[in-house]
Amino acid sequence: MRVFITGGTGLIGSAVLRNLIAHDHKVFALARSENSKNNLITAGATPVMGDITHPEIWCADLPEIDAVIHAASDFSDQMAEIDAALLDHLIPALHRQARPVRLIYTGGIWLYPESSPSDPMMDETTAFAPLPEFQWGESGINRVLSDEKIDGIILHPACVYASGEQGRTGHFDRDIDTIKTENRVTVIGGDNIYQPLVHANDLADLYRLALEKAKPGSSYIGSTIHDLSNRKAADLIARHFGSGNTRVETITPETAMARLGDWARGLAHSQHFSSTKAQHELGWNPKHRDIEDAIRTIKAHQN
Repeated sequence: MRVFITGGTGLIGSAVLRNLIAHDHKVFALARSENSKNNLITAGATPVMGDITHPEIWCADLPEIDAVIHAASDFSDQMAEIDAALLDHLIPALHRQARPVRLIYTGGIWLYPESSPSDPMMDETTAFAPLPEFQWGESGINRVLSDEKIDGIILHPACVYASGEQGRTGHFDRDIDTIKTENRVTVIGGDNIYQPLVHANDLADLYRLALEKAKPGSSYIGSTIHDLSNRKAADLIARHFGSGNTRVETITPETAMARLGDWARGLAHSQHFSSTKAQHELGWNPKHRDIEDAIRTIKAHQN
C-alpha cells in the first residue's frame, strides 16, 4: 500500500515507518526540516515537506495514497487547535483522492476514565471520560469515524516506551535524564498510580495490522504492561541508573503540569486495559512484556 505518515520522525511514527517499509509498503512521511527529510530518506521513505501547524500548505499536494497514519502530536497546550486545523485540511484532501483512503487516527488512553487494579480491565467498550486536556481527541475521533468518504480506524496507544536502539526511550526519557544530571527521579501523583505501557515496536506492529486488516469504523487499544506503578518505575530506574542515594521526589499533578505542560495531568491518571480485541481480531502478538528487561536494554544502549 501507499501510506502517508504524519509524525514519521517521532517515537511512534518512526517505528511505524520502519515496520511498514520492512513489510514492503511504500511510505511517504511529513518532514518539517532538512534534517527530518534526510532521516526519512535514509530510512527508505519519501519525504513530503511541511509542518502539522500549516496543513494548508502541504495537504493540497499529497501524492496518490491508499492510507494515512496520523501519528503526529506536539504535546503543547495548543494541541487541540493544531489537530482540528490539520483535520480541516487533511480530510478534504483525502476526499479528492481517486479511491477511498484508510485514515488511522491516533487517540489515546487518556480519553478513558481512571481504574484501579481491583476493577475489571477497561477495553474498547468502555465509555470515554477524557481528561480536559485531551477532550479534543474525542472530537477528532468523531470527525474521522463519521465521515462516509474515508475509512476511519482508531488506535489508542498506552504510554509508549522504547529500548533505546534509536536513541529514544519514550516514557522513561524524563526520569533517565534527571537521574543522570541530578540523581533524582520523580513520582507524579503518588506511589499507586499505574501507567499502562506499550513498546514502540509492538505498537508499530499494531498500526500495520490495523492498516492491513481492520474494518472501517473499528478501534483498538494497544497496551501490554499493566502492573507497573509510578513508584515501581521510579525504583527500577533508580536501581539501574542511579549512583546511590537517589532521591525520589513525589509531586502533585498540578506541579507536573506547571513543569511540563498541561498534558502532564495524564501522568497521574491510573488505568488498566485489555488489548484482547486487537489480539483476537488482528492477530497482534506483542513481544515486549518484561519492563525490567527493557530498562536493562536501555542502559546497555546508553553505555
